[in-house]
Amino acid sequence: MMNLYKRILPACLLLLLLLQSFTSAASAASLAPAAAPARPINVNINGTFIVTDSSPFIESGRIKISVRTLASLGLTYSWDTATRTATITNPAKDTFRLIQGQLTAYKNGQPVQLDSEAGNYNGRMMVPARFVSEAFGYSVYYERTRSILFITSKDYVPDTAALLSSDLAAARLAAISLPIQYNFTPVPAAESGQSRNYTYRFAANDATRYVYENALVSTVVEIKDGAAHAVWQYGTNGIPGYDLYTTLGGQQPGYMAEMSHDHFRYFGGGYRASYQTAADGSYQSFPYFTRNYGEIIQPIPE
Repeated sequence: MMNLYKRILPACLLLLLLLQSFTSAASAASLAPAAAPARPINVNINGTFIVTDSSPFIESGRIKISVRTLASLGLTYSWDTATRTATITNPAKDTFRLIQGQLTAYKNGQPVQLDSEAGNYNGRMMVPARFVSEAFGYSVYYERTRSILFITSKDYVPDTAALLSSDLAAARLAAISLPIQYNFTPVPAAESGQSRNYTYRFAANDATRYVYENALVSTVVEIKDGAAHAVWQYGTNGIPGYDLYTTLGGQQPGYMAEMSHDHFRYFGGGYRASYQTAADGSYQSFPYFTRNYGEIIQPIPE
C-alpha cells in the first residue's frame, strides 16, 4: 500500500500544479487585451496627438480605448464601483451609461445595444471607441498603416495654415497628423501593427511629402488640399517573394532621390533623428525622447 501511495502522490501533485497553472493563465488572459498589436495604437484627436493613460487595443475586431481618454473630447467621466457603471456626459448634458461586461448601454436613459461590451483591464475602464465617440457626434477612423486612431468632431477642419508654417517641424507634425488616404489597396504587410520599428523620411525643407516605413513596406505620401494621399507603396527587405523596391501599389514618383534628407526613426525602443548637412552632404544624427507620438518630428539643426 505504501508503494502505491508513493506512485500516486507525485502524479497527483503534478496534476494539481498543472491545474493551478491553467487557472492562473486563464485568469491573466481575462485581464489582457485579446489581440494587442506589435506596438501601441496612438490616438489623434482633432489633429493633435494625445497621451493616453492606457494604450488602446483591438478585441474581436473592435478598438477599445480608455474611457479617461474621452476627456480630450470635452466629455466628463465618472465611475461607480458598486454598480461597475461608467457614466459619460457631454457639454450638452447628454449622458451615456456603460455597465462593465454588458452589451446594453443607456443614452439619456434609453437602452442602446453595443457591438462590444465595456471591460476593466488592469484597472482601466476600456470602452468601444467607435460606438461611444459616434454616440456623441464624433467620427472615428483607425488607420492601420501607422496604427493611429483618429477621432474628430463634426466641426473639425484641418489647420492648413500649420501645413504651410515657416516652422518646419510644426509643418511636418501637421502633415503626419492627417490620416493617410488611398486610391489603391494597401498590402497587409503595410500595417504597422506587425512591426514595432518605423521611420519618417522627408526631403530638405519640405513638409508636403514624406515616406513612411514600417521595416517591411514603405509608403510615399503627398499632402494636397489639406489631405494626405498615398501615391506609391513599395516593398523593402524582409517581404518574402518581393525584391527590394518592388511596387506594391500606386506609381513611383520622380522625386524619390530627394526623400532621404531628414530621417526620424524609432528602433529598438529609442528615437534618433538623422539629417544631411549642407556643407559636405554627410549625415549627422542625434537621439531624443518623446512624450507622445507627434514628438517624433524634431527640429533639424541649421
